[in-house]
Amino acid sequence: MKPYTKTGDKGTTSLIGGKRVAKTDAHLEVYGTLDELSSFIGLLKQYTTPNNTATLHQIQETLVLINALFANDNPTWDNQHPFESKLICQLEQEIDQIDQELPPINCFLIPGTCPCNALCNICRCICRRAERHIHQIELLPNQQNASVYINRLSDYFFVLGRFYEQHIEK
Repeated sequence: MKPYTKTGDKGTTSLIGGKRVAKTDAHLEVYGTLDELSSFIGLLKQYTTPNNTATLHQIQETLVLINALFANDNPTWDNQHPFESKLICQLEQEIDQIDQELPPINCFLIPGTCPCNALCNICRCICRRAERHIHQIELLPNQQNASVYINRLSDYFFVLGRFYEQHIEK
């Protein structure tokens, strides 16, 4: 099988279920942005600690699930593929654990104080862009849960960037 289908040559593509949409459709903006985020997470993994690498890999796996949720607009499919709220709780626990090790913020922070901090801030910004695209769609229930995860994920990258600045690359 060839890696190209030619079905998108005229500016459309298919969502899960077969519905054809423009390549500028908000669903594609969401999962394209999250794919970009996963790529930058892959780059961040090349510079981080083994413990953080495992967490970042789990986040990438979750982004694959979220991409599938946004690659469709079918409520039946959404009902059959739940987004587990425990993923949000796990991310919140990671944020809380990292944040406990950080001093209070008393000024505006400038991204890029070290390579890992810079990459975390790129990931944070991509999360925020994904959120803006997400809220252009009438969300199905699991998409709504996934949007909460993406919101927390930007917070995760914020505190992780601060962690690297404080503890890893002085």
